[in-house]
Amino acid sequence: VDSEALLEEEDVQPPDLQERKVLNQRLKYGLAALALLATLAVIGAGHRSEPSVAELKAQVQDWEQIPGIDEVVEHAKGLELQTPRHLEDLFYGSQPTELPWIRTECTIDVVQATAYLGQAVVFLYKSIDYPGLRCPDDSPAGCAASVAGFITSITWIASYLSFAANACGQSVRPAALCAGDWTALMANFGEMATVGAAVKEDCDFGKDWKSILDLEKEPETIPHEYWLHFEPKIDSEHRDTLLKWKGFQTAHRNRNFDVAQCVFDVTNSASYIVRAILQIRSAALACPEPRACAINIMNIISSFAWISQFTALAVSDCSKYGSQNALCAADISDMVAAVTNGPAAGVASTSDCADLPDPEDELHHLPMA
Repeated sequence: VDSEALLEEEDVQPPDLQERKVLNQRLKYGLAALALLATLAVIGAGHRSEPSVAELKAQVQDWEQIPGIDEVVEHAKGLELQTPRHLEDLFYGSQPTELPWIRTECTIDVVQATAYLGQAVVFLYKSIDYPGLRCPDDSPAGCAASVAGFITSITWIASYLSFAANACGQSVRPAALCAGDWTALMANFGEMATVGAAVKEDCDFGKDWKSILDLEKEPETIPHEYWLHFEPKIDSEHRDTLLKWKGFQTAHRNRNFDVAQCVFDVTNSASYIVRAILQIRSAALACPEPRACAINIMNIISSFAWISQFTALAVSDCSKYGSQNALCAADISDMVAAVTNGPAAGVASTSDCADLPDPEDELHHLPMA
């Protein structure tokens, strides 16, 4: 076989294979051309010249032609200008003359939170086992006063701890002040509920104390003495001795709670004296601003009313036999305090709970409650 003839046969290819090769070459050339055009476009965009000053002026003048732009401008004119907050206003260290007063407020807040914690325990005990106030054996008014007093004391604890979180820190804390305002507002409503329930009994000077304190009931019929029926039968002499001993223990325990309440009364009375001094100073500094001045004046009135209330309560609780006149005076003073302090807390919350509170405005109406 001739080798040249074989080579000629190998060089001969089918027509469809030749067409594929031609298409592939054209496709490669086309892709290369597109890549070149894309590169030139990117280079041209990078070297595009910046708009001239005349073009910028024309664009600025064209904004007046935007539809509705007049309404936008009028709305912008009516917006209140917000003064930027200065960081130095947030920190107490930037105000050396105010720092001792703020720390005094911190101390008073902590002391009163502790006093109200003790008072809450006393009210809880009175609602469980205290003649004339326990639930539900005695008068409904006494029961309501004990329960409302317990809830109110817990709310005051939350309020004073919130104020302490602000005054005991290194800077103004609007969130703590906001929480303190709202819990103080709730506590004032609780004070009104407590007084509303207690004044019916405390200021009724013609009521029958014997029936309220179960003094006319026989020992066998006293509800809390039912446990004696489950004891082994003993003679009447020993039985009377047990009843007298248990009565003595109950009276001694009740007296201990009265003494504890007496301590808390004196603590709160002294604390409100210091708080009133701080509030008078704040009013003297802030009264050129009407809103802060109104808050401070209401706080001062409420503080003096609470001084009157806790002084009257101390007269009753520290005395062995109590004083109905003192209790009635305490109820009236508490109502005056709650009615004046509630609006003060509500007005203060409008600035303390704002999105951008002003630290200077917040300091002007402190201390609260």
